[in-house]
Amino acid sequence: MNRVIHWEQPWLKVEDALGQIKNIFCVGRNYVDHAKELGNDVPEQPMIFAKSTHALHSAHELLQLPTDMGSVHHELEWVLWIDSDIHSAADFPSAIGGVALGLDLTLRDVQSRLKAAGHPWELAKSFPQSAVLTDFYQVEDWQELLHTSFSLVRQGQILQQGKAEDMIFDFPTLLEYVARYFGLAKGDILFTGTPAGVGPVQPGDELEWRIAEKTIAKTKVQER
Repeated sequence: MNRVIHWEQPWLKVEDALGQIKNIFCVGRNYVDHAKELGNDVPEQPMIFAKSTHALHSAHELLQLPTDMGSVHHELEWVLWIDSDIHSAADFPSAIGGVALGLDLTLRDVQSRLKAAGHPWELAKSFPQSAVLTDFYQVEDWQELLHTSFSLVRQGQILQQGKAEDMIFDFPTLLEYVARYFGLAKGDILFTGTPAGVGPVQPGDELEWRIAEKTIAKTKVQER
């Protein structure tokens, strides 16, 4: 594997990151195939939502699901750590400290009801342990990272896999958009959108998080 990421040690361990994160911004429908698999229109501009910091959780810790609220879906994605204020796309990538993989866990049944009623999604997106993160790593070659696969594996079976090159809105575009309308500063993180292949996570699952062929975290799942 090419030296896309500095693997020797994490740039920031998730256990340390959790206490430093200020804002959690997320991008919806940023892969065409994912938008289509859920029957949604492909957006013409970034769709941004947020999670509470109470949603943060380490991928190295036991994950507890609120199964009494319906189906919980995994949405795997690249997460960017903002290490200095961002004002425009020109600040990328110097303002990014590192990247992690993140799960934007979603209460899919709840989200479907909220969407049908025209209501906000927070109840489906911002519950405790719904923003799960691995350690953050420094990127050595951002162009190569676009072609590098990331995947979520359950008991040896690939559940979800994607590459950043397939995003509708690339990293610089997302950063400039969020900075313009919400502000982006040191300690913020950005979930950049999930590829196709979302589906339910169940108690008893054992999840592996992979960048290319390298496993960077393992997570056991149980009922809350």
